[in-house]
Amino acid sequence: MNYKGKIGNKLIITFVLFVTIFVGSTGWFLYRSAKDSLDNELGGKLIAIAQAVVTQIDSISITYLSPGDEGTKNYENLKEKIKKVKQATNVKRIYIFDRNNKSLVDTDENIPIGTEYIKLRFNKSELENLWNGNCVHTILFKGEDGEYYKSGYAPIKDNNSVVAAVGVDTSATIMSAIRAFGRNVVIFAIVSILITIAIGFLFAKTITNPIDKLVKSAEEISKGNFNNEINIKSNDELGYLGYSMDNMRKAIIQRDNRLKMMLAGIAHEIRNPLGGIEIFAGLLSEDLQGTSKEYVDKIIKEVRNLNDIVTQFLEYAKPTEPIKEDVELLSIIDEICFILAPELQKRNVKFISEITDGKIKVFVDPKQIKSVFMNIIKNSIQAMSDGGEIKLKSDKTDNLIVITVSDNGLGIASENLGKIFDPFFTTKEKGAGLGLAIVKKLVEDNNGKIEVQSKVGEGTTFTIYLPEA
Repeated sequence: MNYKGKIGNKLIITFVLFVTIFVGSTGWFLYRSAKDSLDNELGGKLIAIAQAVVTQIDSISITYLSPGDEGTKNYENLKEKIKKVKQATNVKRIYIFDRNNKSLVDTDENIPIGTEYIKLRFNKSELENLWNGNCVHTILFKGEDGEYYKSGYAPIKDNNSVVAAVGVDTSATIMSAIRAFGRNVVIFAIVSILITIAIGFLFAKTITNPIDKLVKSAEEISKGNFNNEINIKSNDELGYLGYSMDNMRKAIIQRDNRLKMMLAGIAHEIRNPLGGIEIFAGLLSEDLQGTSKEYVDKIIKEVRNLNDIVTQFLEYAKPTEPIKEDVELLSIIDEICFILAPELQKRNVKFISEITDGKIKVFVDPKQIKSVFMNIIKNSIQAMSDGGEIKLKSDKTDNLIVITVSDNGLGIASENLGKIFDPFFTTKEKGAGLGLAIVKKLVEDNNGKIEVQSKVGEGTTFTIYLPEA
């Protein structure tokens, strides 16, 4: 499992999401606040201009205007006044209209008296407020030229009765600044996210690199490799954990060395008397006949079994480094078949090897892999007390040679299937339970892998993956 990738990705994603939400919401809030503030400020300015025009308009004279009065002195005076205000304030347009939304005076020369302002139809709620005597301004709207505009209105009253209204239009050039601000917010958000990803990646690396080292060190320890020092250059909890793990590794090495020395000493002390017993029992067997000779032969057999167990203990306690070379798989199988031929014949077991291609080569230690297959095939022979069949096949996948060893013996109970590679686990009356543990270790030392499938009453299949030469 890739702990580093998972933890690093989670940290980066969480960090990026947090900053994205924070920057995005903050930017949107600032954008909306600025837009609303400037919108209201512009609306207030237009109303102030409209009110200034109202102060210069005679409410009575304005009500006398009708279509055709464009050449009258009254009309010209009114028009001149609103033009001066327009020039002084630099607005787009100033106009006076009646309750029917029709023009009375307009700074636009092309708008005669009585022309209806169609756009006012879309400002129904604002005009209703206007005719009630209140100053109002519209929301931003887009004109025919594609630009944004805004209007402010002020009522013209005669004895508290609204007889007309002044409208002031201006192009909302401020919207260009607002849009630019909005674009800057987006750019800022994108840059912030990119910077956040970079910072998040670096931050994640400071956490995941030590964790990755710890995970790899733990995996090596679980495989029995205690030679690699655990060095986490950090002053935090991860550094202390690495320091503790390295102390544990050293303690395991010390304990392992003590156990190996003790085991070697015990094996030596056991082997010496066993050798003597076997020699003297052999001499005694030569002088005896009948039942007594059979008893002595059984003693010799049991002594040899004990010697085999001691040998297994030593092999497990003092594993040797594999000396790898290119090896023909067929030569290993043929040698094992030759060695085990008498036992196969004695147990009435048929050995079928479909590995006939001498070109199939594996990169392994030949002695160790020979021991692997020897142990597995011996186990299969022992699982078939009434005879049976052992079959070997080979295949290739992903630069690995896959060898299957199948038998139709008693099979392994499902509750024991996960334990058979554990040291000292055995269901046999005799034996130390180290055979398959040694097999697994030898396969892994040669960069391989071993799997097992079994069903009680049908047989067992071992699948061994070895690197192709």
